[in-house]
Amino acid sequence: MNRRLILSALLSTLSAAVTGLAFVPSAQAGAPKKKGGGLGYSQFPMISVSIRGAGHRHGSMSVEVGLYCEDPKLTERVNLYRPRLMDAYVTKLQGYAANLTATSLIDTDYVGNQLQAVTDKVLGRTGAKLLLGSILLN
Repeated sequence: MNRRLILSALLSTLSAAVTGLAFVPSAQAGAPKKKGGGLGYSQFPMISVSIRGAGHRHGSMSVEVGLYCEDPKLTERVNLYRPRLMDAYVTKLQGYAANLTATSLIDTDYVGNQLQAVTDKVLGRTGAKLLLGSILLN
């Protein structure tokens, strides 16, 4: 008889049913939940660039950045252009941080204005407001 074939078919059907039930809640969950800030807010990962540390050692400058858009189409554009925005932010911050040391004072207005200009240039239009979370020197 083919008991082994019947038993293996029955077990595979049962395991497929159990696996299907296990994935139902995650399928209902949909997209990952946002941390906060509303529908128009897009948070970026922390950007870190290197600086000269005290005594000619390596240091770093870390910046938290987010973008807020009231226009849903612009929010979609921000999500689409996220890699280009990150690259532009890193490039602009590296140029600024090249002459900083661990004891330097950071001009947050200048950094914010420069990153806002880069944002408008990459997106091709205005409307996305740049929000600075924190700037850390190490």
